[in-house]
Amino acid sequence: MLTAFGVGSIVTAVIQSWLTQKGKQDKRRFQEKQTAYVGLLEAYHKAAVEGTEDAGKQFAYWQMRCELVASESVRDAISRIVMTNDDRQGRQVAHEDMKKAMRDDLGITR
Repeated sequence: MLTAFGVGSIVTAVIQSWLTQKGKQDKRRFQEKQTAYVGLLEAYHKAAVEGTEDAGKQFAYWQMRCELVASESVRDAISRIVMTNDDRQGRQVAHEDMKKAMRDDLGITR
């Protein structure tokens, strides 16, 4: 009987440790994505308003950061933003798709 309680305690401790580590990883992943997405959106805004070479470089930098942490749907939406640079209607659709994909990836509901 004493052994059964000891094993149960060990199993409980292992499971709690695993859940704690998983929670930390999930939180870190969320924060990395959030930072990359906010940086991209700020650079996107700056590129739209200023249209300078530096603003374009900043967008490219944040796009690369998103490539590292974003889901495939977010990466695809960002690519469509870039491809619709001269297509106003297509850009608007891509813009909305990107926002939706980012919300979904972060688990944020409207």
